[in-house]
Amino acid sequence: MPWVISFAISWLVFFALADRRRYMPLLVGGLAAVIVQLLTDNIGHYLNLYRVSDPVLPILYSSAFFTFGPVFTMGALFGQYLPSLRWLQGLHIIAFSGLFLLEEHMFMLAGVLAYTHWDHFASLLVNTLVFAGLAWLVESQRVGWGSPG
Repeated sequence: MPWVISFAISWLVFFALADRRRYMPLLVGGLAAVIVQLLTDNIGHYLNLYRVSDPVLPILYSSAFFTFGPVFTMGALFGQYLPSLRWLQGLHIIAFSGLFLLEEHMFMLAGVLAYTHWDHFASLLVNTLVFAGLAWLVESQRVGWGSPG
């Protein structure tokens, strides 16, 4: 049930904050976040780093409600609200990494996520790297995919 609740809350926040007229950063950030999350959870499962319980609707060792709820919406909002100034982008990355870690911790408290060979520091590091990569991807899309130099 925590997966479904987080899905519903994520989409409520998304509809409240997203500027759906500027859909490209939403799609780039959201879809890239989904791809990275599915790959990460697949690797995490095979390396026995953490365990997902009661996924409700499983998708590659994760919950589809998590993947297409919090992950997609956070990635989309991250992409849409990415600032232009580099130092603000750094703060943006730190803020979203921390929020994602907080969400992960709440899943642990709810009993649907358990670390086996993992910890919060490792998760924060991976979150930061993922959001830095998303920032690069969204910034690349913003300035033009194929524009020179």
